[in-house]
Amino acid sequence: MAKPAIFNTNHMTRLLTAFLLSLGLLLPLLMLFNIDAHIPLAVTISSAILALLTLRSSGKPWTWLIPALFVILLLTQLALPGAGFFGGSLEAIKAIMLYVNGLNAVMPLFGKYVAIFLAVGIAGCSYLFTKNGIGFFPAAILVVLTLFAIWSMGRADLVWYAIPALCALLLLISQNSHEKISVTNVLPLALSVVLISMLILPASRFTIPPLEDAAMRLKQTITDYLFFTEPRSVFTLGSYGYYPMGGGVLGGEAEPSDYPVMIVKTDRKILMRGVIKDEYTGRSFRDTSSARRYLYINPRWARLREKVFMEQMPAESLRKASALLTEKAVVVQMQNNAASTVFIPLYLRVLTPLSNMVPYFNEASELFITRDLEEGDRYTVITPVFEGGDGDLDVLIEAAVKNDPNFAEIKSLYTRLPSHLEQRVYNDVATMTASARTPYEKAMAIMRHLQKYYAYTLKPVTPPENLDFITYFLYVGKEGYCTYFASAMTVLCRMAGLPARYVEGFLAVPASDGLAYVTGKDGHAWTEVYFEGFGWVPFDPTPSQHGPRETPPPPNTDPNTEDDPTPTPTPTPPPENPDQPTPDPNQNPDAPDPTPPPPDNDPPPKNPPPWWFILLVFIAASGLAIYFFIRSRAPIRIATKKTTAKDKIFIYGNAVYALLRLLGHGNKPGETPIRFARRIDMMHVLATPITPLWRLMALSNYSGREPGDEQAEKAKIIYQDLYKPLSTILKIRFRIFATISAKCYTNLDTALAPAHPVPPSNIIP
Repeated sequence: MAKPAIFNTNHMTRLLTAFLLSLGLLLPLLMLFNIDAHIPLAVTISSAILALLTLRSSGKPWTWLIPALFVILLLTQLALPGAGFFGGSLEAIKAIMLYVNGLNAVMPLFGKYVAIFLAVGIAGCSYLFTKNGIGFFPAAILVVLTLFAIWSMGRADLVWYAIPALCALLLLISQNSHEKISVTNVLPLALSVVLISMLILPASRFTIPPLEDAAMRLKQTITDYLFFTEPRSVFTLGSYGYYPMGGGVLGGEAEPSDYPVMIVKTDRKILMRGVIKDEYTGRSFRDTSSARRYLYINPRWARLREKVFMEQMPAESLRKASALLTEKAVVVQMQNNAASTVFIPLYLRVLTPLSNMVPYFNEASELFITRDLEEGDRYTVITPVFEGGDGDLDVLIEAAVKNDPNFAEIKSLYTRLPSHLEQRVYNDVATMTASARTPYEKAMAIMRHLQKYYAYTLKPVTPPENLDFITYFLYVGKEGYCTYFASAMTVLCRMAGLPARYVEGFLAVPASDGLAYVTGKDGHAWTEVYFEGFGWVPFDPTPSQHGPRETPPPPNTDPNTEDDPTPTPTPTPPPENPDQPTPDPNQNPDAPDPTPPPPDNDPPPKNPPPWWFILLVFIAASGLAIYFFIRSRAPIRIATKKTTAKDKIFIYGNAVYALLRLLGHGNKPGETPIRFARRIDMMHVLATPITPLWRLMALSNYSGREPGDEQAEKAKIIYQDLYKPLSTILKIRFRIFATISAKCYTNLDTALAPAHPVPPSNIIP
């Protein structure tokens, strides 16, 4: 007597389909990442996994060893250096992200990890998505995503390597329509259809504009939310004529333009922040804290966003105590193209951008999007609007609770100054603030001193290159425009022990209609000072363009000190890392570094999405696929695919029988199906009697008459009446049980099979 085969026809069909799907996904992806040298390894691993999974589904008694083997292998990986497969998978994800973002040098180093990671993942998905009854939709998603990746990376030539996956997709579609169709008959036809389709594709690029536009929008959306690491264009006043010496160097005759920028709807003067700089070098201000970027809507960065934009500062009780802190809507509409920087007030409570504006932020509290701003872009912010000098602001600041967890860190960062500054400047700051009792009064004293004793002009004398800019302005030039005054106040506040930073943006002054028409001439710079427990407060020290200027008091009382500042070399702090080159003073410090550091030693200049985010996306995609899989296994969906009323009746009957088995009720030895149904009804196991449904199955199977649609509809109603009253937990258990059990309700003889065979005449008593 011949031994039964390990694999039946269904198993071989599934194995072949899963292998084709896996092969058609692996080949183009490995070649896309330029690691085709690892194709034999990846195909071998994928084939072995598919063979073992198929062997496990054969139902042989000894196949329980296969899951045990998988568990042992996984545990062994954890004991290997670097956590084996698990550690390699994390490295593979990082390598893929870096490759997608243009850092190709990393991929050859981790090509083996990437190949193994893709082989295991694709093999598992291929086997899961080719299961009988799941349909072709999950597999189609995999194929479409792979083709999309090939297209988005500009490698359309790799589509030919996806032919096996396309054939597998056609096989799944045919099996979904005709369950008993032979794969050996369909495969040649599927291969022919795919080859003919590939051959008749136009040689030149052919697109349908609406579909291409939709595809490009989808690609851009995915890139914006998941893979935005491109260098961004940073706003600078130099674009509007305020840095005549170039390279962010302060000083020189400014020539601001009347270039339209934006319209701001506001009921009072408002400072619209663009860039924030924290380091003074002696000739310029630079930004050293904005290298990383964070997706504004990402919940992972909620606390950082709250800290950066002071969403909860000052305390809620203080915010409600004064009309000065009332939140208002400020609407901005761009009138021309601009950098990617989004101009906002200091305190950002709510941001409502256009749908195609994806906002990011950095630790310097700058806000920007993934592209340059364009004419017509519009957004709304909810914010309190105030600045230093407003009535009752001093009272609110003094009333703020002083247990500020961020104050020590902020004070350490924003009071740093270069060592070359002269002592007489410190002495004069002490004189300016001698009568001030509070930090706020110190800031106000410095601002009023600058406004009172220094004049506004767009054509100041250009300071010598070997002198400190602030010292020259305070003791020699004594006139300038906004960058002069903002720089001076920032440095003087730091000398007084006040955390301060230099800010550039625009000054929006509304007309009588409540609209501020902002142009390049409204480009502005000012200072923000941090007060413990309250937060940052903007101070605008620039005086009126035509205001009077008084003679400042003597700078100090030392008769041996000359009036002119002592020449000092241009201060350029040495880099902390001696291996890094000294920055070019003529280069814009806000521009991104075009030369990425080596991937082995230094972090790359681009920030790929964190591993947890990729894992989250993978879990979400897997959850979606599992959801569709479970949904496709619903009895009503399976019944609708059946062509005969008899098959539909048995689907509903076996579904109810599966539910009873889940509840622990099955046939007793020698018990006929009808007696079993009567016993279940007498026990009131379910809310609705099942005997009518069992009679329908028995009559359909043994009476010799084919049931009609009326009987099938009756069986459906009985099933629905039984299923609907179930608890949510029991429904979930039933759906999972039905999904993982291959013989749950797809076999047409399960419910009528007694525990021990009885003669057919005894089926119906």
